Amino acid sequence: MATDISTEQTATIDRTSGGDDRSPDTATTSTIRPSRFAARTAAYGSSIWTDIFNLFKRHTDPIYFGDGSPAKEAIPLDLLQAGSRQSWEHAIDVLGYGDQQGFPPLRELIAQHMRGLGADVSPDTVLVTAGSTQAIDLTSKILLDPGDVVIVEEPTFLGALETFETYEARLVGVPVDEHGMDMDALEAVLAAEPRAKFIYTIPTFQNPTGTTMSIERRHRLIQLARAHGVEILEDDPYVDLRYEGETVPPLRALDDRVIYLGTFSKTIAPGVRTGWVTAPPDIFRLLLAAREISDISNDRIAQRTVYHAAANGLDERVVRARDIYRSRRDAMLAALDEFMPEGVSWSHPDGGFFVWITLPASFDVNTFAMHAADFGTVVFPGDWFYHARDVTNTIRLSFSTVPEDRIREGVRRLGDAIRAEQASS
Repeated sequence: MATDISTEQTATIDRTSGGDDRSPDTATTSTIRPSRFAARTAAYGSSIWTDIFNLFKRHTDPIYFGDGSPAKEAIPLDLLQAGSRQSWEHAIDVLGYGDQQGFPPLRELIAQHMRGLGADVSPDTVLVTAGSTQAIDLTSKILLDPGDVVIVEEPTFLGALETFETYEARLVGVPVDEHGMDMDALEAVLAAEPRAKFIYTIPTFQNPTGTTMSIERRHRLIQLARAHGVEILEDDPYVDLRYEGETVPPLRALDDRVIYLGTFSKTIAPGVRTGWVTAPPDIFRLLLAAREISDISNDRIAQRTVYHAAANGLDERVVRARDIYRSRRDAMLAALDEFMPEGVSWSHPDGGFFVWITLPASFDVNTFAMHAADFGTVVFPGDWFYHARDVTNTIRLSFSTVPEDRIREGVRRLGDAIRAEQASS
């Protein structure tokens, strides 16, 4: 059995980063050479995909619960193929520069979608981006100076944490419970942090916990942000993937000052790299300028392909996809009920892709992730989703890409790994 992370069974996954290569031997009698690298590279750790790939090597038949992507069965490949053919028919007219803000019919379609969610959005304030991750980067670029504070949910999306750290922001976490961000804790943080620039939140089917912020907390979040002059950055990739429960409006539907991020990564495919951001005019103007400096525009053919796919039957495909994901979520929750030992708890999401597992307090998930891989289950260590990387007894499971029978077997293996860890300690 390969053990590429370490030859020691008790090793841990170490994602500690460092971008400063200063060392004593760089000194001269008069000066010390500065680092070759920018200070912001201190935020760059090892690739999580390298770490995950190494976990795969520890078992001959690994079951992977880390993939936050659509199921292959749910990807509308035929719509994309037809859309691509339509796009290439007139490609000679669109292979030059253009569409810096985005293909106009695609922006209109996105605005219609947003209006369907209750948000009054004009296509003139929609910027098409390379996924919502680029929108997070652009927002950080125009709002953050080194030392500014970003308030984040604890835990939250790993990619956002890494982006904020790259812009040398100071991150302050607010706990999340089954109803979303704790508003009393948020109020205390806002009172204590005069340099807070914005609050980053995934209020609906949150990554990684799967929880949804209640309507009462949404209203209070907006009130607190406005009282303290702080922006809200709402990341909403899973809004169309509700399987049960009452629909809750996006924050952007409650306040037009909210900066809203959307994406086709979960309803079409992440490989199309197409998302969007909508924002109030003063912020939007700077987002567009930053985007033009960054990469001029999205792939113009890809934008048209996504438009044709989305306009010609995507809604029906999303309805079918929900049925797939609902069955897989139910299979995971049933397997957790069946196979988890005492002392383990988990979230019960109404939608999205993720279930959040809390293990006994004694667990170190970076070591345990490798032990779980030895049993044939590959999971994401939960401390990756905390800015301080200091909560070591949680893991994230994704059910979206795993068939029901494999979900049950993977959770059974996970239960065996947990019991073995408890017995050894």
